[in-house]
Amino acid sequence: MSDMENEIRQLLLDIDVEDDDEHVEFSDDNMEIDSEEDDEMSASDCEEEEISETRHHEGVLLGKKGFRWTVQPHSSSGRTASRNIVLKVPGCKDAAKFVKSEVEAWDLLFDSTILETIVFNTNIEIGVQRQNSASTSSSTSTAASTSKYNGDTNIDEIRALIGLLYIAGVQKQSRRAIKYMWSINCSPIFQAIMGQNRFEFLTNCIRFDDRETRDRADKLSPIRLIWEKFCFNSTKYYTPHEYCTIDEQLLGFRGNCPFRIYIPSKPDKYGIKIITMCDSRTYYMVSAIPYIGKEIRISNDPIPLQIVKKLTESIHGTGRNLTMDNWFTSIQLVEEMLSRHKLTVVGTLRKNKAEIPPLFLPNRKKEILSSQFAFKDKMTLVAFTPKKGKGVVLISSLHKGKTVDPQSKKPEIINFYNSTKGGVDTFDQLVHTYSVARKTRRWPLRYFFGMLDQAGINSMVLYNLGNNYKNKKQKRSIFLHNLGFFLAKPYMKKRLDQKISIHLRTNIVKIFMNASGEAHEVIDKDEGQEPPSKKAKQGRCFLCPRMKDKKTKTVCKTCDRHICAEHRMEICTSCKFLAKKNA
Repeated sequence: MSDMENEIRQLLLDIDVEDDDEHVEFSDDNMEIDSEEDDEMSASDCEEEEISETRHHEGVLLGKKGFRWTVQPHSSSGRTASRNIVLKVPGCKDAAKFVKSEVEAWDLLFDSTILETIVFNTNIEIGVQRQNSASTSSSTSTAASTSKYNGDTNIDEIRALIGLLYIAGVQKQSRRAIKYMWSINCSPIFQAIMGQNRFEFLTNCIRFDDRETRDRADKLSPIRLIWEKFCFNSTKYYTPHEYCTIDEQLLGFRGNCPFRIYIPSKPDKYGIKIITMCDSRTYYMVSAIPYIGKEIRISNDPIPLQIVKKLTESIHGTGRNLTMDNWFTSIQLVEEMLSRHKLTVVGTLRKNKAEIPPLFLPNRKKEILSSQFAFKDKMTLVAFTPKKGKGVVLISSLHKGKTVDPQSKKPEIINFYNSTKGGVDTFDQLVHTYSVARKTRRWPLRYFFGMLDQAGINSMVLYNLGNNYKNKKQKRSIFLHNLGFFLAKPYMKKRLDQKISIHLRTNIVKIFMNASGEAHEVIDKDEGQEPPSKKAKQGRCFLCPRMKDKKTKTVCKTCDRHICAEHRMEICTSCKFLAKKNA
């Protein structure tokens, strides 16, 4: 044996790497209590484990079960590797290329099929509640007051309800009491869109499936119809950039739910988990899979591998990269995604993976900011020591070689991981900023609120990248406010044709004047005619004393009440417009 081999053998015998048995790996059996393990490991995590003799002969490193790594990268030409060539141009697809307004982009995601499903099932529930209220009403006056706001709904009204939720989210009113939103202290736009009683009634009755035909074996059945259609549309109209992120999103919810979980590292801690793939550059949600508890395995593959394969179906064979944390990442996943689906992976590895050589685990004797590299086929393994006794291990099928940043001393793989790992976390942060979610005990409704938040982000990306890419990008608060207004606009126009109070009519006209250049067509329609109009039925003037008993067939155009010639005022349409504008 040569002197160099003896020195290496002696060096290996001197290394003290320890491991403990207290760590419980996140598995299918404890998904209700989900804790994300920190990527960084300490030497104290590795105590009480004796390392068997590790071979380092002729540049070969062995894992715990004989998995072979080489210490030298494979020779390669100067050409770009085929796995790094990205196919399919990123950006909007199909109809999303031609969107010209906020609501057009949103309509691509929440299409008429979804809205019709909501209207149909909501009307079923409205009928049930209307029947129950009629049977329990003790007086005629109670039944009459209830009948004013318990009628069937339609698509325009559901769109107005959604628009109201978006505006409330922008104005940070989602957590406010409903009574406050409709008070004089809050914005008048809520009163203009919908009455308070109607809003409460609709949010209570809104449903997304038929309870009678529901699949009881499917835990997601109450929301599955519109959820799958929404995810299909999100994937259909967008091609992500070259780097994508896979991580968990948590919809905060503390009510009863068969698959509610606890993740202490998330801001909400308790809620509904959605495993999401987002574009690392635009934070667009490309695809998502809800966690609904333990399910029957469809194959012998590990659960993380099954999830990643399903999430990435739309980008298989396109040469894109996936960045993910240590719950998803494994050597088997990296190999299969590259060989079968032509997707590269960069992710952290848990310390208990059998393929990791013992030399790559944290050790107090390792130099701070030192890096170790190992190579296997088209994979690169790197171990980095950021602090004394700390360490992190990453695997990459995107990078090759031993490139290290000369300033930070960090390997290129770690810098890339840090720059792309936050795609889903940023997406979740954007959701929390202007969330439409209101307090509820019904988990399907909480899911619906989450879908609206996701659609708000995705539609903004489509709007900015579509036909308006040459224009200055809109701020998200302005985009969501405009989206809410244009969703509610057709319903507010219909309200002007109904019998409403003068105060409410004035508010609606003011909102159209301030929010849209098309307000003049509404004002002209409402005010361009003669104020009085004729009615076939005669009535008493409401301004004259009763003792005079003045009868007339003329009614006020605004309040629809009878008025005599003495109290009628002649005014031109121009002066009337200016008077309402200054009011």
